[in-house]
Amino acid sequence: MCGRTACTLAPDEICKACSRLTVTDSGKKQYQATQWQDHPGNYSYSPSCNMAPSRFTPVMISDQHVQGTKRSHDGEKVAPQPVIQPMMWGLIPPFYKGSSPTGHGFKTINCRSEDIEEKKTYKPSLDKGQRCVILCDGFYEWQTTKGEKDKQPYFIYASQPKGVEIWNQESWNTPEVWSEEEGWNGPHLLKMAGIFSRWFSTEGEEVWSYSLLTMDSGKKFSDLHHRMPAILETDQDVEDWLDFERIGYKDALMILKNDVELTWHPVSSDVNNVRNQEPNLNAPVSKDKKPPDTPSSRLMSAWLSKGTVKHIKSTPIKNESLKPTEQKEKKPSSLEKWLKKESDQSTGDI
Repeated sequence: MCGRTACTLAPDEICKACSRLTVTDSGKKQYQATQWQDHPGNYSYSPSCNMAPSRFTPVMISDQHVQGTKRSHDGEKVAPQPVIQPMMWGLIPPFYKGSSPTGHGFKTINCRSEDIEEKKTYKPSLDKGQRCVILCDGFYEWQTTKGEKDKQPYFIYASQPKGVEIWNQESWNTPEVWSEEEGWNGPHLLKMAGIFSRWFSTEGEEVWSYSLLTMDSGKKFSDLHHRMPAILETDQDVEDWLDFERIGYKDALMILKNDVELTWHPVSSDVNNVRNQEPNLNAPVSKDKKPPDTPSSRLMSAWLSKGTVKHIKSTPIKNESLKPTEQKEKKPSSLEKWLKKESDQSTGDI
């Protein structure tokens, strides 16, 4: 089960965090950031510590879904490359006819990997090779504590490099965080298996949407929850999941495993409300305390109070199954840069 994620990196940071080691024509090895492409129309991604269904989040797919099969000048097939594009969380059923992307009324934010082939909502995506990788800082899960009525929220994420705190951008946001020679030295993103679909409304509006695959939890995670997202732990896992021509979906489903390395810690219950969008909701806290007040959190709260955030209106869903040395100049975090951009635009500063 996964119903809330955190994704706080800006688009260029996400692309660098998903960089790949390549070889140039001269034989030099260097890292290359993954390409970003915007979603058609007016839908876009905005970083958030509290990402709920119906929001547009970064998703990795094969470029074959965008450009088709590419061939070289001599007719040889060119290997597919990954691209990153925002998609709406909550797959729109292929049979749905309507004007609103959230008006279908089905629960499609998650799909069970065990019976995905049996669902008419998901089988068309499997047949078309529409497999994707959902990118995020991590996801939230709630655990009922013995003897307590309220559930305790936890933030779950991938193991991080030494000294990197994924919830604290000051721990990694430096000019040296990425280079073509060394690649990405910032936080490791969590990569989860999913399927996606392209849908057109009755008015011709195009919306790309996805569902996240879940499975029974392995021994390491079962104490927290009995279900977990299907995590793609290695670069090879990601490549195999995306390459639908080389690996059919039946074999791809066999790649998924639940004995992956994950880290988690308790977070503030403020994350329970999707309207709370403070930038430190994924920071560790004692179970009876809230995260510390910071300049970033005050900046985010002031921004949100202006009402500049717009989301797709969600609709009710049916009960059907179908995240002392020389001091370096401090670099603004991606959230602070994003908020400044929004503030400038709202006051007319271009």
